Amino acid sequence: MTRSIHIRSLRLVSPLIFLFGLVFLGAGFAQNAAPALELQDSTGKLQRLEDYRGKVVVLNFWATWCGPCAEEMSRFVETHRRYADRDVVVLAASLDAEQTKKNIPKFIQKHKMEFPVLMDATVDHLKQFELGELLPSTVFVDPEGRVFARILGEAKKSDIFARVDWLLGDRQKKEPKPLLGKLPKPPKPAKSKS
Repeated sequence: MTRSIHIRSLRLVSPLIFLFGLVFLGAGFAQNAAPALELQDSTGKLQRLEDYRGKVVVLNFWATWCGPCAEEMSRFVETHRRYADRDVVVLAASLDAEQTKKNIPKFIQKHKMEFPVLMDATVDHLKQFELGELLPSTVFVDPEGRVFARILGEAKKSDIFARVDWLLGDRQKKEPKPLLGKLPKPPKPAKSKS
């Protein structure tokens, strides 16, 4: 069972946004061009997803306050170490708001993150990648810049490696599912007392 944090549970969001999420879930997850993503990294350098064309990209959305994000981060560190010399790039896009951004450097150091950490990602970025409002979430982008797969919630090491291996040409096992996990149902509105 994957663990995740539904951002909606942290604040109220319009029901229309949830309906939008259902529409794209029903539309399927065929490979399509990855949305444009341009964010500064923790060193101030502008990182563009399109600059990694020709490489496999593992894009993880996370935040310092997200327990499951911290639990899975070692798996992305291991992914980076295992595949960096094989044209695989790990990018970690933080959804930390101004109040918690100060915790990012300590988080990077604690988890030994030696790959680009993108700053100021938003719920809108999650939606552009068809991830709803769920943290953590991960997207796998193929060398042609197309979304290959998504993991909603905490990613297992075997699931990460299976998708990366497939994108690198290892076809000995069955093709990994394009989507792991599902968007949780939104919380029920509180009943008003009359």
